[in-house]
Order: sequence, then C-alpha cells, then structure tokens
Amino acid sequence: MNKSISDGASRAAALATWRENRARRKAARSPDGRIVDRAAMAWESLGLHGRDTIESFKQGLRALLDRSPNASYQDLEIVEEALQSVPGPELPAAVRGLLRSLAPLHLIEAMNSLVQSGMPWLSARGAVRAQLMVMDLPRAGTVKPLPQELLDGGTDWRCYLAALGHPVKVTRSEINKFITQVPLPVLDDLIDLGLVGRAEQPWRLRRNPDEQIYVRARLAPETITENEARQIQWQEMERRHAFLEGRDLAGDDVYALLAGLWRGDVDVRLRSMVPAEQQALLDQIQHGAQVGRWPQRLVDDHSLWGALAALWTPTETVEAKRSEFHTWRGLFLCYRYILVGNFKKATTQVEKLMEAAAAVDENGEWMLDRSTFAEIHNMGAYLAQQHNELDLAVKLLSDRDVACDEVAARNLTLVRKRRETLVNDREDWQNPYLALGLAHGDPDWKDQYRTLLRIVRGDTEEEAAVNRAERRIRKATSETQFFVVPLSEDIFLPPTDRRSAAILPPAQPLSRRTPAAGGDDLLSLRERAAGELLAEFREPPQEK
Repeated sequence: MNKSISDGASRAAALATWRENRARRKAARSPDGRIVDRAAMAWESLGLHGRDTIESFKQGLRALLDRSPNASYQDLEIVEEALQSVPGPELPAAVRGLLRSLAPLHLIEAMNSLVQSGMPWLSARGAVRAQLMVMDLPRAGTVKPLPQELLDGGTDWRCYLAALGHPVKVTRSEINKFITQVPLPVLDDLIDLGLVGRAEQPWRLRRNPDEQIYVRARLAPETITENEARQIQWQEMERRHAFLEGRDLAGDDVYALLAGLWRGDVDVRLRSMVPAEQQALLDQIQHGAQVGRWPQRLVDDHSLWGALAALWTPTETVEAKRSEFHTWRGLFLCYRYILVGNFKKATTQVEKLMEAAAAVDENGEWMLDRSTFAEIHNMGAYLAQQHNELDLAVKLLSDRDVACDEVAARNLTLVRKRRETLVNDREDWQNPYLALGLAHGDPDWKDQYRTLLRIVRGDTEEEAAVNRAERRIRKATSETQFFVVPLSEDIFLPPTDRRSAAILPPAQPLSRRTPAAGGDDLLSLRERAAGELLAEFREPPQEK
C-alpha cells in the first residue's frame, strides 16, 4: 500500500489520496510521457535557466526579502510563494516593488546582488550601471572609460557621473539644481573640472556665508572686499587691499615692492613679479620719471600721482600747462623754492603756473579745478609783493574764484593795507615762518631759528634776515596777520590716498582649500542617481 496513506485512514480516504497523487504524477508528465519539473518551467518562462542559476537567484531573493521588510504585504507574499513553490508571472513586478521600498544605497546593493545572482529583468545598461554604482568612488581615471550609452541618461545620473569627472553633457540649470545641497568639496571638484564657472555664480546658491565668499573668491577674486578676505583668512587678498588703500607694507612680495614706488624706491626684482602688461606700465612710469613726461592715461590716473611724484625730481621749471599733474607738482616746487628763499626760480615757476590757470581743454573748459586755480593766484600774489607789484597782487586775489576762500580774503585785506602804507613804513613782505623755511604757524619755529643761525653764521645779510623773521614771530599777537601760503596744505597731497590698481597683476583666484570629494561627499548625488536604476528594470511580457 502507498506509504502516503496513513494506517488509520478509511478505504474511501485512501482511494481519494491515491487518485490525487496519480493526478499530480500525470500533471508532471509531458504529452510524450516524460516527467516535467513545473517549477523549472515557470522559472524558464521568467528568463532563468538551469538549476544553479535558479538556486543562485533564489538566494538573492531571500536576501532581498531580508532587506525589504517595509515592502507591501502582497509583494512579499508573492516572492515568498515563489521561493516555496512555483513562481508566477507576477514575480518580476513583486521584485520591483520590493526594490522600490529600499533606501537608495540598499537599492544599489540589492540590484547589483540580484544581477550577479542571475536576475534577467534588468537591461544590459542597467546591469552595468548597478555594477558601477556599487563602487564607492568610480572616479574617471580609476575605471575604464565609459561607453557613450552609459554616459547618457537622466539628469541625476549624468550629474553624478559629471561630479566623478566622466565626460557627460550637463547643462547649467541641471547642475544648479543640486549645488545648494552638495558638500563644498564636490562643488570644488566641479569648478576644477570646468563644469561650474563664474557665469553660473554658484556662490549665490550656497547657504553658508563663508562658503559664499570662498566660492566667489575662487571664481571672481576681484569682487572680494578686504573684510571678506579677512573673514576667510585670505592674506594675499588682504595685502592687495592694503596696497590699494595706500597703507605701508613690509616684506618682499609684489605688493610691498609696488608700494615702494610711492616712496621713490624701485626694486629690480619687481619687474619679474608682474605680467607683461604691468611690466610695460612700469617701464613707462620709470622712463617718464627721467624726463618728467608720461602717456596721458598715466597722468590722468590720480591714484598714480603719488608714485609719479616720488620717482620724479624736477631739475628745471615744470611746464605746468602740460597736465593737471604737472600743475600740481609745479605748485609744490614753487612752494619749495619759496621756503628755501630762491625767489628767482619761484617766480619763473609761478609764471608757468599762471599759464596753466588760464588754459582751457579741447572742450573749452578750464583745465584746473577752483582750489588749484586759487592756490596759483594766491602764490602769484605772494611773490608779486617782492617787487611791490601790489596792484597785480590785488588783482590776482580779487578774482571771484579766489576771494571766496576765507584765507585768500584775509590775504587780500593785508595786500590792500600794504598798498596803502608808505613804502618806508612797510614791513618785510615775506611771511616770517616761510622766511625761516617753515610752514605757516609751525610751533617748532624756535628750533629752526637756532639751526639757521648756526648755518648762516658769518653772513651778515642772512643773519639779519633770520633775526628779522624771528623778531616778527616773537612780537606777533593774536591780532597779527601774515600772508598765508598755501591756502590749504592739502593742496600738496595727492588727490587720493588710494594706489592705482592698473599697476597690479590681475587678482588671482583663491587656491582650493578642500580635499578631493570622497564617497561620503558624493553620497547625495549617488542616492539621487540610484533612482534611475529602477527605470532600467524590464518585466517580461506575460503569456495570455
């Protein structure tokens, strides 16, 4: 008797069992009478062939079940049944459902594991993608060049490959979508790869203020302010701004050597430290300093005046009408002549200054501004008193652009009073401070007086002039007025304290400060790209 029939079963029950077993054995045979494995046939219909392949895939499915407890009950049941008995045509969809429930990294691992175990439901491209994505960092150069088919794909996939250095095509808008989220090393990689540049203004998409400055410093360094450079501890840019602001700089870098030009120092190393354009500019500055003439664009740059003045020592009368710069230097030179008592050269120079004061440009506009014009007239009036040309002095000071100055108005009053005084009753025409070689009102005039006495000792005429100046200062009261030159000592200062940026090499981008992006840095891009693996899943058509 068949062992499957229990000893206590009734004859009817035993007969039913026998018939059921016979039906199962009959169903397991093909039409030609051979025994058929229905489970194997079911797996074959789903694309899996061979006992070893099927068993390997079943192990993969068991691992997938362990990874996907949150999948739908229906999908879990279908996979469980396939493992226990015969798989149905709905198995691929259920497997896809389990995969969809996984976190991105688990999806990558599971998909690759299933492909390795023989799953046939992933496209060839998807299978290679899974193998690539399971690698922690498949950077270009560490893996074989990818075929064009693998470089194509959705935005997330292509952006992931782009960040790894593979030659994919990505648009600005596609990259901008994830610049906000990726770690800074990834953005630095994209910058180094040339995929993100100044035009994209990626710093606007970063949330961290320091990162915004850092990224801008890498792509648009000339936009970084001194405070921003200090904030990210970029010392070179801080020194660049210190140079431009006119501050003293120690050291032997390009900024310190360039600052030396404003002291009249020319270091032979400087030329080799700047590019060709700035080398040509340095040559023009130095050659011009030998003759006192420069290209117009240089003398028009007020922030270069300090360097031009420091490098140029005029040996003859300055042609003031040549430019505003030459007028400025001529005015200072005339003042220096007055202080040393060389009135012949001072008079010659003031005549050149008066020519400039009367000059107009090609548009018919006055060449000089009002303050410079007033200083020239005031200095001319002062020197006119030497030969008692008081009418000329009054005329120069009476000009409306001069008389409006408070100091010039007092000088005009003094000249008119002097003109009304008898020649023999007039005091020395010079300002006694200027006669001692000092600026008007200098508090150290006594020290200068004693120094001059030692210098001119034995020269009766000079001693008398020095003593006369000392006596006038000593006897002066709060009511005493002297002719003041200049109207403002600021006239001898350059128009700006800033130094010219034209002489500087172009601002260089900040060097990268982050290491190359690692696997953790690229995690978010990798996870986003993982979603495209499911798009490569191909369910076999079900038989009708």
